[in-house]
Amino acid sequence: MKQSLQEICEAQIRNETAMRKVAKLEHEAVLKLCAMMHVNAGREVDADRIRECGSILKSRAGIFSNFRGTLQRVILTKMALADDPAAYIDDVMDVYGKLRADHKLPGEMLAMAATTIVDNCPGERRTEVVEKTRETYAMVKKQHPFLTDESDMSLVALMIMAGKDPVQAAEEAERLFQAMKNDYKIGSGVAQSAAMVLALSDKPADRKLEAFFGLYDACKAAKHETAKDKAMVIYAAFADADYDLNETVSSIGEADNWLKGQKGYGVLSLGTSERRLFAASMVLKDLQAGGAAAASSVTNAITQAIVEELVLILVMIILTGIIVSSTISNSFS
Repeated sequence: MKQSLQEICEAQIRNETAMRKVAKLEHEAVLKLCAMMHVNAGREVDADRIRECGSILKSRAGIFSNFRGTLQRVILTKMALADDPAAYIDDVMDVYGKLRADHKLPGEMLAMAATTIVDNCPGERRTEVVEKTRETYAMVKKQHPFLTDESDMSLVALMIMAGKDPVQAAEEAERLFQAMKNDYKIGSGVAQSAAMVLALSDKPADRKLEAFFGLYDACKAAKHETAKDKAMVIYAAFADADYDLNETVSSIGEADNWLKGQKGYGVLSLGTSERRLFAASMVLKDLQAGGAAAASSVTNAITQAIVEELVLILVMIILTGIIVSSTISNSFS
């Protein structure tokens, strides 16, 4: 494994270990996402700062708030990484208030979309970005009313922050969605998320699709691919990266094999597909650090936000599955 990739992998594990000491009862997937956020920010977990953020959050959000639900640890991590945690959460809540106008029962993913906007958009542009995000989301929701939900809001916001016009963003995502459904026979949920990520890139649609499926197929041939579910969307995040396919697949395999031997990456803690998503994300970060990301439409910061959002969606799927299983089990007990 390359030294630079080794350092990223080790930083991930080191921060996961630190997060376990801060939140002993938290689910492994949540801890891994929080650790990834620290690695992406070039920071180490600061337990005292996270605890201080917990006190700030309690003073601003009630116990039933979407900011203090199953993703509270993610919110606290974002606050801890901000220069001014109190000002950060105030800004997030302001954006959240504007986003929720179209939602009768807003959930935690809408709160996370607010953090995505604050993380990646200067204050003077946030009102414009929120308005365009709501406009684009409404168009996507109209096209796919049963497929679109709040988990798509952050990806929509990222399209807008990447400079896409609402109509342009919705139409581009729809073209890519239809191509994946009709030409590549991908499930609707995966196709929608992958289409939004690919729409961030200004490259021609056929090149983006070929690169997306080419990377997946190459990983599959090397036996280091994710399942064809939401985890697969990680390959779309490579859309604006300039990389050698064979070297990248080899690096993903090396990272996958290395992670397999680390605490928290065994079958009892995290599935094989999810582990490979993390392996791919670390390779992508290494590519960025080496200057392989193009500067056309997706900056390194936006790309990192995409990866974190994909992991967040995965975390919610895992946590929702646990809650549903527990509810079913209790109903028969």
